[in-house]
Amino acid sequence: MKKLLCLLLLICLALPTMAAIAEEPDTDKLVLYTSAGASEYELIVKAFNEKYPDIKVEIVSGGTGDMAARIRAEKEAPYGDVMMGGGNTIYRSIEDCLEPYRSVEADNLFKEFMPDDDLFTPCYINVNSIIVNKTQLEKLGVTVDGWESLCDPALKGKVSFANPASAGSALEAVVNMLAAMSPTGKVEDGWDYVTRFVENLDGKFASGSSAAYKAVVEGEYPVGICNEDKTISYMKDGADVYAVYAKEGITLRSSNIALMKGGANPKNAKLFIDFVVSKECQTAMEAGVNTRPIRGDVPMTTEGRVKTEDIVQLPYPEVDSNEVKAHFQDVVTSF
Repeated sequence: MKKLLCLLLLICLALPTMAAIAEEPDTDKLVLYTSAGASEYELIVKAFNEKYPDIKVEIVSGGTGDMAARIRAEKEAPYGDVMMGGGNTIYRSIEDCLEPYRSVEADNLFKEFMPDDDLFTPCYINVNSIIVNKTQLEKLGVTVDGWESLCDPALKGKVSFANPASAGSALEAVVNMLAAMSPTGKVEDGWDYVTRFVENLDGKFASGSSAAYKAVVEGEYPVGICNEDKTISYMKDGADVYAVYAKEGITLRSSNIALMKGGANPKNAKLFIDFVVSKECQTAMEAGVNTRPIRGDVPMTTEGRVKTEDIVQLPYPEVDSNEVKAHFQDVVTSF
């Protein structure tokens, strides 16, 4: 009798969730907003369609800042269903446009990257790296081993970097600099270093995240800043580049995916989120586009990268992305 009562109680508790799911319409479409690279989202969408061939995925891609701005502009009548790509700060800046969702795979993901409110789902671990063109750097005779080395006078105007106002990876790099280069441990005291770094850029900015690392690969710049998976991909393809992991420390963070509030295809959106963080997709992403898995049951097989435990890790600081971008622009205009 007691077991029967417990069963009835569980059913009653589940009824609201079951009813909510039942209310979600069956559709054959999904609109994906993403700031991820083409190789990344094409791999994911192809694998998703192999599992769900009846769902047509429309892709809208652009820089992280551009995607966030579009989502805010469409808040009252959202066109997209899912946002994929970008760090925590971007998602917090548009949280009123997102619907919290806890993936069915949540318990299999690294807990330290999971938000308490389920506003977004981490889909892989991002590591800031300095991409170096070996031949070009040797010509300069400069050693690059961390953030401070990027302020070497010999590198003035020779560091490829995108503007954080529109490039999410650049924004995350600035946050990393603030945390790593503050002499007091307070984020606000890291701006002295960022000011010196901006001065050494000599007013030059790449048009976007991809342009920043491609300029190094093509030999236009000796060094640049990007997510490590981009560097590793080019290394595997035989490019004359390698990754430097800043000795002062790196703020490990996640690239995320989230459910848009009021989208037309919520059921498909949830299926997509669950798929992206599944073991199947995470394994394919690690092998195909060199991302660090967000799950502990997916081994890292790509060569040329430092093990996570060997990186000088720093806790991710509490920051307001809009304030960081505004302060950065103030620094830029001060020269």
